[in-house]
Amino acid sequence: MAALTAVLLLQKQLLTFLPNITLNFFLILLYAKVLGLGRTAAIVTVYLLLDSILWGSLNPIFTSAQWIGWMWGPLITCTLLKKTENSIPLAFSAAGFAFLYSWTMIVPTALVYTNQIKNLWAYLMVDIPWELMLAVSAFLPTLLLYEPMAKLMRRLWKKREQRS
Repeated sequence: MAALTAVLLLQKQLLTFLPNITLNFFLILLYAKVLGLGRTAAIVTVYLLLDSILWGSLNPIFTSAQWIGWMWGPLITCTLLKKTENSIPLAFSAAGFAFLYSWTMIVPTALVYTNQIKNLWAYLMVDIPWELMLAVSAFLPTLLLYEPMAKLMRRLWKKREQRS
């Protein structure tokens, strides 16, 4: 699980030059489908703490909201989408997770960065293109990579479990 956490953290670091482009939603959905809710929650928690420390954003309000935002994916994937293996509905779900994450972050972002809620409507309007980019960056990798990566990851995880 440490290696999967490292993959999550590394891809974010490698893609920081691209605004709102991340493989987080795809990877977290993949982890949830293969590893289940408990292991994925542990990966997300460690990832978030390390990411917050690296970027200097370890703020209790912001970090708590981020954790809730990141956990939408595993929670829904492990409950409502438990039996779904088709990449098309999973891709739409990943895009939905990106929007849920963004919407979860609205109030904390307004509180932490602007220290006021009165400009919330302006924030929402400006944030729409960024949310769309995030949703597309969640949709496309899931659509294109989910099925082969899930097959590979299940095979590798099975081998790991057999060795233990």
